[in-house]
Amino acid sequence: MELAEFFPERLRQNWTTLGLDSKTVREIRIRVDRTVRVIAECEVRLSFAYGERDLEDIFRYLCNDSVYAYDEERRQGYLTVEGGHRVGITGEITRVEGGYLAKYIRYINIRIAHEKKGLAKAIAPYLHGISGRGQPFNTLIISPPGLGKTTLLRDLIRIVSNGECGFDGCSVGVIDERGELAGAYRGGARLDCGERTDVVTGGDKGYGITILVRTFSPRVIAIDEIGKDSDAAAIIHAGVSGCAVLATAHGSSIEDVMKNRKLEELIQLQIFDRLLVLSSDRKNARYFEIFDREGVRICGRSLLQEPAL
Repeated sequence: MELAEFFPERLRQNWTTLGLDSKTVREIRIRVDRTVRVIAECEVRLSFAYGERDLEDIFRYLCNDSVYAYDEERRQGYLTVEGGHRVGITGEITRVEGGYLAKYIRYINIRIAHEKKGLAKAIAPYLHGISGRGQPFNTLIISPPGLGKTTLLRDLIRIVSNGECGFDGCSVGVIDERGELAGAYRGGARLDCGERTDVVTGGDKGYGITILVRTFSPRVIAIDEIGKDSDAAAIIHAGVSGCAVLATAHGSSIEDVMKNRKLEELIQLQIFDRLLVLSSDRKNARYFEIFDREGVRICGRSLLQEPAL
């Protein structure tokens, strides 16, 4: 998707003349009456800004002019648009039935979803389960925001599903609440999650796992961004149903995620056989470390190689 396609026709000219490569852009940050900024390998300050009407028009365009159809997502402060791109929205918040809603949109952050096939190749050898290579170890990917844990998880799902990197290939069920992991649009995955993968979009993790376990018999369940009390129960349900679990969580270290009571409980119960921690340096190079269920490091800090575009 070209960057100009995120904007209504009357606002596209600046984007078509910039020549930015959408494959390298991670975020587009738009603040009312402030210069637009693009986050790629570094932050780029553009030469133009948008006013209040512009932001309202961008928001309506991203909603396909059906603002009310997106009320549920708006209550959570984001939209997911076709392709799995996540759009953060905020401004003046008002109370509505069922929570809060942004009444006047004054800040927009477009997070670009990327496919990076081969990104998870380096970690795959550490994740072969003890019962054979068809089913991976239960694995938790820990990462601060913005380091690509969702992209890494997506590629790992693809590898396990297709049977690459030593895996035999098996059925994978993906719980994609926000449509970001599979790039789901109207229920169908737009990003490659593998040939043996079924996706549940919307709902909560527990409901999605129940559907998959009951009717699709997955050998692996994949879940993005766990942390709520209900997430822990969903993961335990998947485990007792005989499924391996691949999941992600926000944090800079194992100690950091254990500040969350439910994540601490899962780690102390040794639900996860592998804990993979992502980090970065000042030059934005990304690294990974892998620990076993007891917190023993089995792979030291290693560079996460970017696959060729």
